[in-house]
Amino acid sequence: MVLGLVKSYIDSIGPKQPVKFRQKGDSDEEKTMEEIIGRVAPEMSKGHSYWSQPMLGWGNGQTLYTAIRKFEDVDRVYYKRKLLTIESDKRFYEKDGVKLRYDAHEGKSTVALDYVVSEERFENGGGDEFRPSSQTRPLHVRTKFMDPAEEDEIAGDESKPLVVLLHGLSGGSYESYVRNFLYTVSGDPYNFDAVVVTSRGCSRHSITSPQVFNGLWTNDVRYYINEHVRKKWPNKRIYMIGYSLGGAILANYLGQEGDDVYHNIKLAAVVGALWDFTDSCNFLESSYLGAKVYSPTMCTNLVRVLKSQYDNQLKHVPEIRHYFENKDQYKLNRIKDFDDAFTSKCFGFKSAYEYYRNASPINRFFNIRVPTLIINALDDPVVGSRTLPYDDVKYNPFTNLITSTIGGHLGWFDYKFNKWYSAPLSAVFKEIDDNWTCLSEDAQLPSKVSDIMKLDRLVL
Repeated sequence: MVLGLVKSYIDSIGPKQPVKFRQKGDSDEEKTMEEIIGRVAPEMSKGHSYWSQPMLGWGNGQTLYTAIRKFEDVDRVYYKRKLLTIESDKRFYEKDGVKLRYDAHEGKSTVALDYVVSEERFENGGGDEFRPSSQTRPLHVRTKFMDPAEEDEIAGDESKPLVVLLHGLSGGSYESYVRNFLYTVSGDPYNFDAVVVTSRGCSRHSITSPQVFNGLWTNDVRYYINEHVRKKWPNKRIYMIGYSLGGAILANYLGQEGDDVYHNIKLAAVVGALWDFTDSCNFLESSYLGAKVYSPTMCTNLVRVLKSQYDNQLKHVPEIRHYFENKDQYKLNRIKDFDDAFTSKCFGFKSAYEYYRNASPINRFFNIRVPTLIINALDDPVVGSRTLPYDDVKYNPFTNLITSTIGGHLGWFDYKFNKWYSAPLSAVFKEIDDNWTCLSEDAQLPSKVSDIMKLDRLVL
């Protein structure tokens, strides 16, 4: 194979009027995100290239290698798990007679938080003696339940920033792409605290209320930020990263928060995410591997989540109970089949496509008010690249789009089988945290659709 055929080229698109960062201290120096990246992480800059792993070829090879190989011999991250209970009386929005609560389950819901810890802390303390009675499944390797008294010792140092990570569809903290980034960003020389916020029922979390998750369900991470971190550690600086579906959830969360976003969220990275769910679904079904391998595998994994959680709480969900009592009436071969039967109906949508249209983060793109790096591979065979926000980033001063010609879905293996982006992205996180303050109040914001739309009509 000619070496030129396995070189991955980086492109970057930024806003026309990017938000500026001012250097901390006495300096009045100001730089854009693109300039900061160019200084500390040139690997992510426009015009850079790196040698991709030739044995993996292009997108499908990178994707399949990520999915099949478990990488147990590298990135050995240790976790301690805490269950966070969503209190029934909490509201995250009360205005003009509207009151929005975090969920409808009267204090029964829990969210699994996997905190990164050192091997020494992992070996000393925690374990099954702290396993809540609701948790019936054994945890993954190098993960144990936390002594509640440990959380402040693990993440309570407010001089250290916290990375909050959202995993992909039906995944969790054990996934190799999650461990790879967390191993890098939590180790020398970056030394960030880190936590994985687990989607309900994933990563062997036994759900405690009759609800699963979807790409528009942002209240679990919202609750963690608002009601836990913000109150427990009010000076803790937060950096967020989401992968694939977790990236879509993160983008939706930031877009929903808009101007009210928590001021201690300093930077976000949305990695390998689908921005238009409908287009990504159609793209996935358009290729042989997408239709015959990726989509059926995703569907199977999600059905497995339902099966593992059915006796806990999901038997109380009518749509799910009907399936387990009448399996012969269902044809579940693709991810869209699953979303038609369960994801949409369980959350009040009529069909998968209605859910897809509403859940697409592109709908909320112009409302993002946190510096956000968008990272995608152009050869991603799962989410595609044709509806990435190429033009949109030009008008939102807080966003930057970085693409690579090779990388697949969450692959990005270079010729040494290392992930291309992990160290450069960690360097950007640290550089921003150490040296720069975002001048968000000076940002030239895009116009809002609400200015010309009233009652779903154009009003000029």
